[in-house]
Amino acid sequence: MTARGDVTHPPIWLEAVAALIVPAAAFGFVRIFLETSALGPVVGAALLSSATAVATRRARVPLLPSILISLVALVILLAARFAPETMRLGVIPSRTTIDAFRGLGELGIEQFRELRAPVESTAPFIAASMGATWLMAFLTDWGAMRLRLAFEPVLPGALLFIFASVLGSGERKILTTLIFVAAVVAWAIAQRTANLIERGVWLTTDRTRGPSGLARAGLGLAAIAMVAGVVIGPRLPGAEAEELYAWRDRTDPTRVVVSPYANIGSRLVSQTSVTMFTVESNRPAYWRLAGLDTFNAEDGIWQTKGEFQPEDGGLPGTAARAGTTVTVEQRFEIEALSAIWLPAAFAPSNLTESTVPATWNADSAALTVNNDFNDSDGVAYSIESVLPLYTPDELNGASEFVPVDIAERYLSLPGGVTPRIASEAQTITQGATTRYEQMLALQAYFRDFDYSVQLGARGDDPIETFLDERVGFCQQFSGTFALMARSLGAPARVAVGFTWGDQIADGVYEVTGRHTHAWPEVWFDGLGWVAFEPTPGRGAPDAEYTNVTPTQDSLTSADPDAPAPDNPNVTPNQPSLEDLLPEIDTGLDAPVAPTDGGGISIPWPVFAVLGVIAAYAGIMFGWRELIKRRRRSRAQTAQQQIEASWAEALDELDLGFDLVRSPSETRREFARRASQDRRVPEESLFTLSRAVTEARYRSATEAGDAGIAAAIAEAEQARDEITKRVAERVSWHVRLGRQLDPRRLITSRERIAIDSSSINIAT
Repeated sequence: MTARGDVTHPPIWLEAVAALIVPAAAFGFVRIFLETSALGPVVGAALLSSATAVATRRARVPLLPSILISLVALVILLAARFAPETMRLGVIPSRTTIDAFRGLGELGIEQFRELRAPVESTAPFIAASMGATWLMAFLTDWGAMRLRLAFEPVLPGALLFIFASVLGSGERKILTTLIFVAAVVAWAIAQRTANLIERGVWLTTDRTRGPSGLARAGLGLAAIAMVAGVVIGPRLPGAEAEELYAWRDRTDPTRVVVSPYANIGSRLVSQTSVTMFTVESNRPAYWRLAGLDTFNAEDGIWQTKGEFQPEDGGLPGTAARAGTTVTVEQRFEIEALSAIWLPAAFAPSNLTESTVPATWNADSAALTVNNDFNDSDGVAYSIESVLPLYTPDELNGASEFVPVDIAERYLSLPGGVTPRIASEAQTITQGATTRYEQMLALQAYFRDFDYSVQLGARGDDPIETFLDERVGFCQQFSGTFALMARSLGAPARVAVGFTWGDQIADGVYEVTGRHTHAWPEVWFDGLGWVAFEPTPGRGAPDAEYTNVTPTQDSLTSADPDAPAPDNPNVTPNQPSLEDLLPEIDTGLDAPVAPTDGGGISIPWPVFAVLGVIAAYAGIMFGWRELIKRRRRSRAQTAQQQIEASWAEALDELDLGFDLVRSPSETRREFARRASQDRRVPEESLFTLSRAVTEARYRSATEAGDAGIAAAIAEAEQARDEITKRVAERVSWHVRLGRQLDPRRLITSRERIAIDSSSINIAT
């Protein structure tokens, strides 16, 4: 095997050792599947992928065609195993094959959501595992044999091993770890041995210092280390102690809290003058806590159950999609909310500052404090929201299409809901031709009711009583509106929060229990969730499409039907809080029931996508580092060393300032153009361009040894100054984005070709 370049093939034994890394990692799938027989096709796919990669590489097939050949082989393999009847002539996939794959994928997604490891070896799981190991085996061969890397070829297998460790059961941990570690150690020894053979530094007459000696010594030491780890490790002090971080938490992380819907009545009566929070904002808005998607007909309340993720910055919720939006900047100081929620105008887009860690649920666009805190009292935070300014034309023009996931969650009407909901909704909306007109009709219907928290007995059916008496407060208005909207085929939910409060200073609002509120939200295709206001005496700011004037209960405009703030004899008729405890999951993982096998129920597609992203990022970073190392290792002459410094400087200018030298430009012309950017160190760039030009066209005899050494040092210093300037002037996220841009592979490749064709000047 010659020094670098694919002039001769690497030794078969080195290819064999590299090909064992991914199968060894795939053995960890024994912790995912119930049947060990499932390992056969998974490990077999990795070996076949490696064989395909070896065959194309030894046939001197370039990388891109090799990738296509490998993908075609994978498709044929999966089709032959899972849809053989769709193959033409037994080997050619057909259109029916694509349909079969689509059905397999849909079934897989459904099973991924419902099942947790260890699972049965169903076709979707096996197919996904085979595809993953096939891809990782090809990446391993690419890094090990084509790029001749040492550490990076282990990464694809490591991703598979970590994947199986995180999702798998707690069984066979030591065995699977030993097998993978043994494969990694074998690769390290084999790669080192091959590298020394390639460089020809062996004392061939001394067998104890030759390749076989290194291999024997390395394998012996590795075996001793692994045996020691297995035998001695479990017996060390503290080995049986509880882990510092229980990542495989077998308890139910569900957090149980009182639904904010159940608190509305008590806040409106007994906490009228209690300050919940103050907010400084550039414009008033409804301060929303959460969106409730499930109506509990038995208890008559709306509630929700969702998974909350950690969030301390940009919020991943659905952004407002109206033609016109405004940004609402808010600074909250919570005083006596006595709940886990963090209010914000809808829809929150960026949590810029918070005194405590927050969690976020994208479905309901709700923020809470994390599980370390019982409530948000005393918390201060700053947040930005994108407020949509809908127009009647936008809402009238929205189609009535409803995606499956929205329909399943926001169109259901539970049993026990009075049939009167649907019949009256149809009567109220007669003549309405669009969903928007239907919602306006419902809103106008309810705004003719009376508002009061002094309610009598609710009877057997509170909704029937509300519709008969035509009196209630926001709980009844919002909940009944949402049910009627659902009966008309419009996805709806109930939002809970507060009106904007009493203005106590310029842009500062004090929100008390008097301002507690609930309102319905209706989903419009292409626009998202749109708030309506059926409650009399209430109206949201910046909601002109509702045809309702902004109104709230305040010190200056109190509702005449509202009871005195401190009247202890007035109690709203509402459900008992002790009986109305919906589950709100603010943990990091979906709540699961413990099983004997342990493991974590996390959707496999998430890990698959993360694995592909991680592999791509690793390749891009590894490629750039490889380019730099290859340049420097190949730079033997003075000219080559100076050319390498020039190429590295060009890479930095491209990566940091997006400055690329045109093929038609001389080095000095490029330096002159690039120096117009004030961020570029002009003197360093001109020094480097002059050095590389002189090195190319001036002989070593003319320069002399001292001159050559000075030119190399000068070029390297200029290169380092350019690199330092880029690091100072360009933020890390900009550099990261550009470094992951695949187009830079091409420009780096072009610079390698230019460097390799340079004229050599003897030193």
